[in-house]
Amino acid sequence: MNKLINRYGKAAIIISFICLCFFIANSIFITNDSLLQISDNKSTAWILNFVAGCEGILGNIGAMSKNAVFHEGQWWRLITHIYLHAGILHFIFNMIALLFSGQAVEKKIGFFKSILLFHIIAIADAMIMCLIFPDSTSVGASGGIFGFIGIITALRITDRQAEKCLNKGEFIYLIIFCVLSLILGFESFLTHLIAFISGLISGFIASKL
Repeated sequence: MNKLINRYGKAAIIISFICLCFFIANSIFITNDSLLQISDNKSTAWILNFVAGCEGILGNIGAMSKNAVFHEGQWWRLITHIYLHAGILHFIFNMIALLFSGQAVEKKIGFFKSILLFHIIAIADAMIMCLIFPDSTSVGASGGIFGFIGIITALRITDRQAEKCLNKGEFIYLIIFCVLSLILGFESFLTHLIAFISGLISGFIASKL
């Protein structure tokens, strides 16, 4: 465990562990009605939900939704949506990016600032996106992750030593991760761009403190 902490940092490991717990619980605790909405065959529905869905009980009560948050007062969704993911593929891609970017940020600004900025950026990003796309429902840690990538970018500009926090493979993966946001559509791209800019600004501020 100490090797993992030294390699990826406490903040990224804590966040990824909570995401893992949410993902497992959301894959296990899913109602028959939710399964039947995916497919008439329950086994097929469970597999589809596991691979690329978020129809479990936690997903239903924790996904980000403007109506649920701002009109029904379900403010916990501002936090819970961060830890939920739409299937195993979404989870894996995000967690790899989180571990790579999180360790780089924590090495430069510390554990407390890292975990605080991650959540502030993710929550602010979700609230802004609700105003732009009021009918959308979202889950995932990518808002905070793109915030981390923005922070890394700012730190690399202000401090050349920050380049040592990422090896070549990690840097390439994060570039691919960013490029994928372009492929996923305008809403995804805009969401990630806002988070990135927020991280960029936060990184410049953090570098001065």
